[in-house]
Amino acid sequence: MKSCRPHPMPAPPDGRRSFPKPLLAVIGLVLVSRLGYHLAGVRFDASSLPWFWQFVDPALLRSNLAQSLWYLHSQPPAFNAFLGAVLNLFAGHETVAFTFGYLLAGLIFTAAMFLLLRGLGVPDTPSAILTGIYVVSPACVLYENWLFSTYPATVLLLLTALFWQRFVRRGRSLDAVLLFAAAGLLAMTWSLFHLVWLLGLVLTLVLFRRKDWRKVVLAAAVPLLLVVLWYGKNLVQVGEFTGSTWFGINFSKMTNSMLTIPERRTLYDNGTISAVSLLPPFSEPDKYYGALPKPGRTGVPVLDQEMKPSGVANFNNALFVAVSRQYGRDARRILTVQPVAYLRGLAESYLIYYLPANAYLFLDNNATRIKGLARLASILDGRFFYHTDRSLRLTRPAQYYLQGFLNTGWFLILAYALVLAAGLALLLRPSPFLPQPPSLFLLWFNVAWVTLLANAFEVGENNRFRFVTDPLVFAFLAALVSGWLARRRRVRTEA
Repeated sequence: MKSCRPHPMPAPPDGRRSFPKPLLAVIGLVLVSRLGYHLAGVRFDASSLPWFWQFVDPALLRSNLAQSLWYLHSQPPAFNAFLGAVLNLFAGHETVAFTFGYLLAGLIFTAAMFLLLRGLGVPDTPSAILTGIYVVSPACVLYENWLFSTYPATVLLLLTALFWQRFVRRGRSLDAVLLFAAAGLLAMTWSLFHLVWLLGLVLTLVLFRRKDWRKVVLAAAVPLLLVVLWYGKNLVQVGEFTGSTWFGINFSKMTNSMLTIPERRTLYDNGTISAVSLLPPFSEPDKYYGALPKPGRTGVPVLDQEMKPSGVANFNNALFVAVSRQYGRDARRILTVQPVAYLRGLAESYLIYYLPANAYLFLDNNATRIKGLARLASILDGRFFYHTDRSLRLTRPAQYYLQGFLNTGWFLILAYALVLAAGLALLLRPSPFLPQPPSLFLLWFNVAWVTLLANAFEVGENNRFRFVTDPLVFAFLAALVSGWLARRRRVRTEA
């Protein structure tokens, strides 16, 4: 990696002056916009609480929170800990607490985006305007009003980017501590942000700030230790050094689920795959008992419970450790003998990835109340077609994938391609109108991480995954344009 020293330019504000008035204006805009969306019928949707696969049974979160979190292997623990805290502290008023909690997260999102843009050299007024446009968008509001980890994860990633930018510019220990606090909490919220991702942040930050390597190591030590201990806890309990034991099941959707029924049956008959892969991923526990032995009772409800009171399976049941391993083994065999299945899955994941973020099933309760705005947002993302015949996927795949491509947000594809290409070019050769390679690196790294890894190993909710990095793409492009305009002004002045 070449040394990336900033090119001379007016330094962005360092945050030591008074609270910026444009940020106050944007916060006011957020509050007014939320009132407007409320009048349009948007309400916080907590209907996911009793039945989402990623959530521990609310009754267990209320009555046995500590034990349920300790034996949670399917997910990192942070979001279920948040759910449990709200259920216990605000019993009977959970939805109100979630509503105000997510609104607070939205205000933090607003401040973080404004300060990030400002730190990247975008002047105050454009930073305020751009932040305002983003935070009042339908996608931002819909995710802010849906009980899931996506919106908190987005805020944490944005905070990570903000404090990264501040630390590489100023080298303050507090910024490093806040950076790794946000990154560590993100790793304990969503397994996509793996221990490897966290280590990558540490190593690259040391490269960019070699003289401050001790500050980096000290700031990262506790978050790294907590993540390693959590992975180690899972290794001891279930034999997997991981944040989530679902990898095999998710990867099966990229391979096994892309086979035709005759293809799958042939692979089973010749012994390539097991009987587990004849079942759809995330089937109910009793469906697997003919293929895998039923585990003995552990005395721990979150491991023994087969079905939640809502009628949905408990996918943290001890059985699913073995289920996921077997799906994973079968998926690797399918990848070897039938690689075209994986290519189908890869194509599918990217087609979904570039759908507008608001085109997501679990947002429909609120999206139907703002159909006109949601449709306008999709057009601004470059989506102009709304028809896909899924029955064509296996019968006429060329036509199916063409339909899928036409359904995507073309402007989203262009924006992501530009950021990925510009970021890579910036690493190899710093540009005179991209003056802060170390500051921009984290934006590029996270966009690349999610775009490549999330789509390589899972299919189904990929546009939800992309929502988390959309603010980073937005900020990168804003910095790109702002830097270019600043350079043009300097050239004119010098002329």
